[in-house]
Amino acid sequence: MAKSVFDLGLSVEAVSLFLMIESLEGGKIDPTQNCKAPRQVVTIENCREKWNAEEGDFQSAVKTLVERNIISNEHSEFKILSPDVWITK
Repeated sequence: MAKSVFDLGLSVEAVSLFLMIESLEGGKIDPTQNCKAPRQVVTIENCREKWNAEEGDFQSAVKTLVERNIISNEHSEFKILSPDVWITK
């Protein structure tokens, strides 16, 4: 997990979405530890399926994370970007 995500002053919803995307991406999968879980493409739809708050909160979280260059949202797919390019304000 990106260690600085909690230090960016993001909303709870934005941090929650970040953690969801990271989990779905499989960022913590360690094949050297015998973990066979496949990495998957993270889409808007598979995040919405798991999102349990209001749709407006989801949209706001996406907007915040994209504007701050924390995630990309190309072709309805989310990817976490390198912390080096995050806009930290």
